[in-house]
Amino acid sequence: MTPQTWLLTGGAGYIGSHVADEFLASGKDVVIYDSLYQGLESRIEYLRKKYKKEIPLIVADIRDTDTFTKTLEQYKPYGIVHTAALKAVGESMEKPDEYFEVNFHATTKMLEIIASHNIHNFIFSSTAAVYGAPDHSNPIKEDDEKNPISPYGASKLAAEGEVNKFLALPGNHGTSLRFFNVVGTAALELLDNSVENLVPIVINKLKDGQAPVIYGTDYPTPDGTCIRDYVDVRDIARAHLAAADSTEALPLAMNVGTGRGGSVREVIELVCAAAGKPEVVAEEKDRRAGDPAFLCADVSLIKHAIGFSSKYSLEASTESLF
Repeated sequence: MTPQTWLLTGGAGYIGSHVADEFLASGKDVVIYDSLYQGLESRIEYLRKKYKKEIPLIVADIRDTDTFTKTLEQYKPYGIVHTAALKAVGESMEKPDEYFEVNFHATTKMLEIIASHNIHNFIFSSTAAVYGAPDHSNPIKEDDEKNPISPYGASKLAAEGEVNKFLALPGNHGTSLRFFNVVGTAALELLDNSVENLVPIVINKLKDGQAPVIYGTDYPTPDGTCIRDYVDVRDIARAHLAAADSTEALPLAMNVGTGRGGSVREVIELVCAAAGKPEVVAEEKDRRAGDPAFLCADVSLIKHAIGFSSKYSLEASTESLF
């Protein structure tokens, strides 16, 4: 049997490269499509060495419909994992039009193109940002109210709507996976290089000999700092593989998290400990606008639908970074 080939958009990114790693380990072939705006070719080089095989890398923007179409014609993928996106919440406030163009319009066009090429499998990397800032402290369910508070979250929610239309067509298969706060790494070569995420921010502060910062210590939580669901990137990759391999009809959207909350203070302490600097004390500043006190996933749907549950603890995730 020829191995299944999957096209991974954003496959040179932090999450995309881990999905590629997981798919390759399971015996699938992957084709990487990435503009290298945030993705790194070094991640693909690492995977080529690890699996001792040529992994095609098409360096192009997902808005480049000609190159995207040619890629489908050349590689004839069985399915698409669409992780390519602009994903900085702060930047989305400054460039809302660009976020909608890349995250929503380009996704819409992509779905039209793959439908015309008889590709029936599509897994969309979405985000907990579609929920916004809930005013309660219950784990979030997939059918809870969607109230995104950033153009990033709004653009991903709009894209989910287009994915749902594609998945409603007879014979099509897939889902939108809503990740919570992604941490950890399978290898130092695949590390998160984002300047937006808490853990890389803390690591960079420590490298520069500065104290990490906690924004808001007066939240109605056990230690006064925000609580989030930190899910390991290796678990995110496993969820994509489980969705790709599922033969049953999938729910249109599924949360990918641990179902457990970690506080900002707790995460900073774990990172400092893993970095061998347990004595570092975080600096405390006022709250930032729009940060909900509590945002955790209800993970019962994904467990029921594809038997998936997270494997890695927050400790294991932070230890993997050093």
